[in-house]
Amino acid sequence: MKSPQGVTLSPESGSTVNLTTPLELKATVNGKVRKYIINARVLPSQIAFVNDAASINDILDDDVKAAALWAQSIYGNKFVYIPFSDLTTEKLKSVNVVFFYYDTIGTSALPQGSIDKKSILIQYVVEGGKMLLGGMATSYAELLGRDKSGMLTIKDNGAGGNNPDIWTIDGGVNYVNDQRNHPIYNFSNVIPTDSNGFVRIIDGGFKENHNTLWDIAPLLGPGHQKGQFAEFERLYGGKVIGLWGGVTDECCPGIIEFKANSVYSGTIIAIGIGGMEWSMNDGRTNPYDGNVRGIYKNAINYLQTK
Repeated sequence: MKSPQGVTLSPESGSTVNLTTPLELKATVNGKVRKYIINARVLPSQIAFVNDAASINDILDDDVKAAALWAQSIYGNKFVYIPFSDLTTEKLKSVNVVFFYYDTIGTSALPQGSIDKKSILIQYVVEGGKMLLGGMATSYAELLGRDKSGMLTIKDNGAGGNNPDIWTIDGGVNYVNDQRNHPIYNFSNVIPTDSNGFVRIIDGGFKENHNTLWDIAPLLGPGHQKGQFAEFERLYGGKVIGLWGGVTDECCPGIIEFKANSVYSGTIIAIGIGGMEWSMNDGRTNPYDGNVRGIYKNAINYLQTK
């Protein structure tokens, strides 16, 4: 960019400058000098996957490793893997979305490394950082103080077994307020759905059945009347955007968006629906694998814009 006629700049127009520190710019007109200080800040653009393991290759759980490798392949040079042991406020300055997916067998407890770094991630979300929590990591929204409902009580962590059913997500068919226009369902092609309009996520075969869901039955009226998702949002600031298709009322939300509020400037999406597996234990190919990955990708892309 050229300076106006009669104006001399220092540094000169077209110069290469270092903006990692404040830059002093001098503009001289008719012998008079004006000084300006330019402070530049690189906007956060990285997608960070966090885990206890020192590297992706060291991740023990097959689903967690597959999720990390998928994110790395999708986001390329914007992707960064950060072990919890290395997680600092400074490292998060360049991170737009933190992706925390966790899965294990025999317990629903979060890894100790994530608990040790909660203060850093609380500050991150308070200041506007976004998080995608998947699997058992949905409970991290409680640890951050963002989910104060106390209703995340359906926690399955068994070894799993064979099940012939197709499992689905109800994105709004049975809601009072349909949520299927939410960006997480914005696929470029037609999503394979069943006759009820539910999104298919896993076919018959071995399933881990690691549901991590909210039980909002205490909010429901006689006969589990519909409409209580709105009450959950009013009380706790969580917008329900996905329900496990195995239920027909509004008892058990499985995907919730915790939007920014007066305390937390960042948005959190938590996906706890069992069946959204990243790796099939029996080695089969899940024909609805694209729906699982598509919903996660849409969630990350949506969070990047918040």
